[in-house]
Amino acid sequence: MKRDTAIVAATLAAIATAILSASLACTWLIARGASMRWRLPFHLLCHGIPERCLHLWGVPMPICARCTAIYAGMAASLLVFFLLPRMSEFAARVVLFIAVVPLAVDGLTQLARLRQSTNGLRLATGLAAGVAFGLWAITAVESHVVTDS
Repeated sequence: MKRDTAIVAATLAAIATAILSASLACTWLIARGASMRWRLPFHLLCHGIPERCLHLWGVPMPICARCTAIYAGMAASLLVFFLLPRMSEFAARVVLFIAVVPLAVDGLTQLARLRQSTNGLRLATGLAAGVAFGLWAITAVESHVVTDS
């Protein structure tokens, strides 16, 4: 892995891990008696509708199940990048498109009130999209980095 790729991959994983960690810490604090107002800063990242969030310790997380899975997928994409054979940026873009379509269909059909999604479906589509996005971002950097001679 090239140096610039490693920096981007580590940054992507660190941001996703930080958001997930902060979300878990917030949920834990609320479960221990802290105010639900601790959830408010997370509204910058996600709607946080309690019915669409995973519940830990009897408390809804401040980010929804889909966003939780997207961030987890982004963090996991670093491992996937190492495990899979290298692909072209175009192939990674195709994988990203294929992964985002189910997420978009799930989200938009729910938004249009055509059906009600489930947290399991939100987790699955979010995880696939998060991994695919991270994989594409890392692959794009890897394929465009020019090495010094």
